[in-house]
Amino acid sequence: MGDLHGCRQELEDLLTQFAFNPNDDQLFSVGDIVGKGPDVVGTLALLQSLNARVVLGNHDLRLLEGADKKESDRDENQIKYLHSLGNQIEPWLTYMRGWPLWIDLPDVLVVHAGIEPGKKNLDDMHPYVLTHIRTWDGEGKHLNRPDDPAWFDCVTWPKTIVFGHWAKRGQVNEMGFKGLDTGCVYGRKLSGWCPETNSWHQVSARATYQTISKPRPGF
Repeated sequence: MGDLHGCRQELEDLLTQFAFNPNDDQLFSVGDIVGKGPDVVGTLALLQSLNARVVLGNHDLRLLEGADKKESDRDENQIKYLHSLGNQIEPWLTYMRGWPLWIDLPDVLVVHAGIEPGKKNLDDMHPYVLTHIRTWDGEGKHLNRPDDPAWFDCVTWPKTIVFGHWAKRGQVNEMGFKGLDTGCVYGRKLSGWCPETNSWHQVSARATYQTISKPRPGF
């Protein structure tokens, strides 16, 4: 399942389209559950009720970092993100703190943004890279430059990597790499991919909850 950003209704729509059965199916999320969208608590509650396995996204981490700061030290987004949890903040923080940076399955690796080129051990990769990378400059100083290659063009990995984070790029459907962030919160689509059948499932956003800048050519 691609980046949700509080789009609970679209999550329900996609589960219905897929005919998701919690007794037989397992839901995996590439993270970024919080921020930007209309119903963060409802999205969290639905994922929790389905025993979904979720990796931390950069916006999820931003919220958790804000929770660990004094209120006066939080930035504007951290204040908004924490406010979106309503009056049951602590239980949701406990739930989110249990999410890992990656989920390594026998045939699939689930991560929010991508992995660090040149490294073969996930434990050696920087959490910032795992949650922010889009492009690769050869060093890791710049992770989002349009003139640099996509990170997955610089990686060889023994199993399919499923990721999100890159709404401007949109769907990635390449051998060994499945990019699921198709910009639902920006009024586009919510996407899911089923590894057993190698099939894609998509539903349209019910609204544009936030605007996104126009993608640059090749980016």
